[in-house]
Amino acid sequence: MIPAELGSVPTTTSERRVFEALAASGLRGTALHSLNLPTHEYKLTSELDFVLVLDELVLVVEVKGAQISCNNGLWTYSDRSGHHRQDREGPFKQVTSGMYALRDRLREQIGVAVDDIAFGSLVVTPDVDLALSSFEWDAETYCGRGQFSREFVGAVNQAVAYWCRRQPDKLPIDKHLHGTLIQRLRPSFDRTPLLDARASTLDVAFVRLTDEQFTRLDLISEAPRVLCNGGAGTGKTFLATEVARRQALVGRAVLFLCRSEVLAAFVRELLTGTDVAVHAASELPSNQQFDAVMIDEAQDLMNFDCLDRLEATIAGGWSDGRWVMFMDQNRQADLYGDFDREALQYIQSFSPVPATLQTNCRNTREIAFQTRALTGADTGVAAAGSGPQVEFLTVDDQATETAALEAHLRMLRDHEVPVGAVTIVSLRGDWGTSAARGLRVARKGKLRQLDTDSAAGWPGADLTWASAVDIKGLENRFVCVIDIDSLDSEVEINLLYVALSRPRAGLWLATSPAVAARVAELYKTYAATALDALNKAGA
Repeated sequence: MIPAELGSVPTTTSERRVFEALAASGLRGTALHSLNLPTHEYKLTSELDFVLVLDELVLVVEVKGAQISCNNGLWTYSDRSGHHRQDREGPFKQVTSGMYALRDRLREQIGVAVDDIAFGSLVVTPDVDLALSSFEWDAETYCGRGQFSREFVGAVNQAVAYWCRRQPDKLPIDKHLHGTLIQRLRPSFDRTPLLDARASTLDVAFVRLTDEQFTRLDLISEAPRVLCNGGAGTGKTFLATEVARRQALVGRAVLFLCRSEVLAAFVRELLTGTDVAVHAASELPSNQQFDAVMIDEAQDLMNFDCLDRLEATIAGGWSDGRWVMFMDQNRQADLYGDFDREALQYIQSFSPVPATLQTNCRNTREIAFQTRALTGADTGVAAAGSGPQVEFLTVDDQATETAALEAHLRMLRDHEVPVGAVTIVSLRGDWGTSAARGLRVARKGKLRQLDTDSAAGWPGADLTWASAVDIKGLENRFVCVIDIDSLDSEVEINLLYVALSRPRAGLWLATSPAVAARVAELYKTYAATALDALNKAGA
């Protein structure tokens, strides 16, 4: 099972029951839960509930919980809370389109070897029984409530046999091909659990760590002082939390520190159940020392004022203490205007072991390229695959910007993107003058601004708005960038770098004609280098 446990990962009750049934099934193979497809024939993105890589074939499983009905070709799904959703695309068409999108995606990644693999699909409705078979589906491709509760493994084996009979020329999936498929479906990613050391049961929240990060994790565990550099999206914050957790598990008193109170609230939630103390610099505890100190976004604290205050918390101080700094010197160093290079040289004088993160495990290739092409920052090698093209829209005034943003949000809803997966990032950072204030959802009071409360449950279920400064260290699936007054100063380009590097899947920007012209100038400066980096990465 990938992940090995669901823990506190948000999912539906029906998917959790199918997950548990698969985990206990004894089937030979690998089951991946909630696999995102960045490319789909007619959807902006597509999410597959489960993908089973078995000895015989790849089986895509679609799970529909609670009540389901179909009337004149219109499917209605009702959850336990009484909410209804209607769709002309039924679960059988949905899982079939997902299966073909997966096959095409794998063919792009692996090549003609995919043509020898059998693919199949199965719809599971754990709460209801539909008709055993229909014009739209055969009995072997469906598992209803009765069969799910009696013999789920039998239903899976039945679907496997059905699809293998329909594709008699396909070959079994050997061990090597199986490993290749898993590596492509979850490229270079492992999952590490966040352990609640004080509870009798595990409360697991999974964090993606790349192979590169595991190598750095080993290095950091051995070296007492480390200076780790990486661009946006290379996983510094998640690596910092994992290092902090492991240090606490071996009995050390651990402090996790950053400048932003918003980021501190987010990390505090990630480390719930551990003995790690999480503080923003403004909340730095006095008269207390720690055996190990993890400093995230260290470039924000790189001045002698902050370093003097921090040293008092480190047992042994800068010279003999145990500490790790995670920092991004690309375009985040001068965001607050008090970064001091002499302070960095002072830290380097204590000979911390250098570590570098180069794998961008957040952004798609398209987003990584555009970020570098506009800002010149080294965004690393994008490992998250390809996604939708980055969209730029020129608007004449704020009213037009609001209308364009409204239309884009409507398009995302039409493509079944949950509102909680979308964040509006304002470069100006002033809610009072933001174009987002005119949105219908804002007028209804349903647009949530990022603060310490919302950060603790980030990203949550609501559409969110954030300033570029506050969203540092956080991310979301889709990001809309607005309120770009100009890109003439280094500070504004630094803010743009932060905003562009937040999304995992989709990026949309609204610019005035003057800013659009400035974007063209920035492209002339940086695009060639960005394209060269993209080509060298083998994209």
